Amino acid sequence: MTVDRSSWKAMDKVTLETEYSPSSCVPNYEELVARYTSESIAMENMVSFKKDLMYDRKSKECLDLCTTSNPKSPLLVFIHGGYWQFLGKNDSLFPAKSFRDSGIAYCAVDYTIAPKASINEMVEQCRRSIQWLYKNAIEYGYDSDQIFVSGHSAGAHLAAMVILTDWSKYDLPSDVIKGGTLLSGVFDIQPIVKTYINEPLRLDLKEAKILSPLFGINKNDTELIVCWGENETSEFKRQSIEFEKKWKEMGNRSSLLEVSSANHFDILFYMLEENCSLKDLMMNQIIGGKNDF
Repeated sequence: MTVDRSSWKAMDKVTLETEYSPSSCVPNYEELVARYTSESIAMENMVSFKKDLMYDRKSKECLDLCTTSNPKSPLLVFIHGGYWQFLGKNDSLFPAKSFRDSGIAYCAVDYTIAPKASINEMVEQCRRSIQWLYKNAIEYGYDSDQIFVSGHSAGAHLAAMVILTDWSKYDLPSDVIKGGTLLSGVFDIQPIVKTYINEPLRLDLKEAKILSPLFGINKNDTELIVCWGENETSEFKRQSIEFEKKWKEMGNRSSLLEVSSANHFDILFYMLEENCSLKDLMMNQIIGGKNDF
C-alpha cells in the first residue's frame, strides 16, 4: 500500500478538499449511498427490528435493534457516517441479516447531525447509546458482556471516541466494548477545519484536536480492526495507518487492513461478503469463527 505521507499542513485548500472528499475517487458514489437506503428499506421487510428505542432522554435520540433467538448472542453496534451531517440509522439497517444469520445481534444508532448538534454532542450521544444498550441487554435479548462497535467514515471517528471513553463516568466496566471495526475513518479532524466540510461543524483547530481520537489514545482493552478501501485518497489511508500504529505503540491490540478493490462507500458491503478478508476478521473478533453459542 503506497501512501503519500506529506503533511496536510502544507496542502492548500483545494488539495485538502480533494483529499477529504471521498467522492473524488468514486464517480458513482451517489448510487452507492442510495443503496444504503434502498437495501435498508428492503431489510425491514426481511427481518424483525425493534424500532426507535430511545436511548437518550435529553436529545430524544433512538436506535434500532435486530436480535437473535439467543439471549447470550454478541451485539454489534453500528454508527453511520455522512461527515457528521448526513444519513441516519434508517440508512444503516442493511447489514442486519448477515450478522443475525451469524448469531450476532445488530444495532443501528441515530445521533443528532450538524448543524443541530456539535461533534462533542454527537460523541456524548453515542456514549449514551452504549450505556443504554449495556443496561437493557436482558430485556432485549443479547449479552451485555459481548458488545462490539463498528463505525464508517465520520461514524468511525465517533466509534473511536466512544472506545476511548472513561466508562467509570457512566457506571460501566472499563472493558464494556470488547472489539471495534473502524472503516475508512477520520482520526485527526484538524485538516477539515479549513475546508467546506467544517461549515456546519464550526470547529476551530483547538476544538478539532481535542475531538480527534488520534490524540486521545491510551492503554485500552478493546481489540480494533482498522481498515479502508484500496480506492481511497491518500489522506484517508494515512489517517488509518497512523491511528493504528499509535494504537499498537500504546500496547493495544489491533489489525490493519486495506480491502482490495473497495472504495470509501462500498466497503460496507464488503464486510458482508463471504470469503472477504474484512468479514473474516470481524467474525473472528466477534465470535472466534464460530456460529454456535
